[in-house]
Amino acid sequence: MQVSDTNRIFESVSDSSASEISLAEAAEIVCNLKAVPTLDEVKEWFSKLLLRQRDYDRYRLFTDRKYARNLVARSSFAELLMLCWRSGQRTPIHDHGGSVGVVMVCEGLLTETMFEHAPGGRVRPYNTYRWGPGAITGADVPDVHQLLNLQPAGRDMVTLHCYAPPLSVLNTYSPRSSRVGRWREGYFTGGAGI
Repeated sequence: MQVSDTNRIFESVSDSSASEISLAEAAEIVCNLKAVPTLDEVKEWFSKLLLRQRDYDRYRLFTDRKYARNLVARSSFAELLMLCWRSGQRTPIHDHGGSVGVVMVCEGLLTETMFEHAPGGRVRPYNTYRWGPGAITGADVPDVHQLLNLQPAGRDMVTLHCYAPPLSVLNTYSPRSSRVGRWREGYFTGGAGI
């Protein structure tokens, strides 16, 4: 008789001794989740990902107006997205509205600026990181940050994101105002609309 661990929220889709998983296997993990994964669990999957451009080429779709959000997989507990950025494209300063988020840089150089709450309800930057291909970064529930492609013109960036649970409404912030905005993350490219 086989005993299963009821505390595991996902089942491995490949041999547990395998050190690498494909994008398709990561999508299968997301689709078969039994609960919302933790930040560390998502980082663990991402650390095992072997991504080649040919494996994610169908999600490598750009738009000129703003960065493109291309849906790879979604369940009630998490979503996997490929974001494609032209030079100069950026997110607003935001939190994840109760979700954790993990990002892996596939192509290009990602700039991530972290913010803290300042007196008067505003936010101020306190650290900036530059992440190259293969780098993994994560944002926990209270974190406020901004992601940017600050590379020279003509230099695209591609990043893989997992949000758990899937994003719905984000809080947006400004260093110039105490007003907290709401940004609905309901758009996707590649047939699901930006």
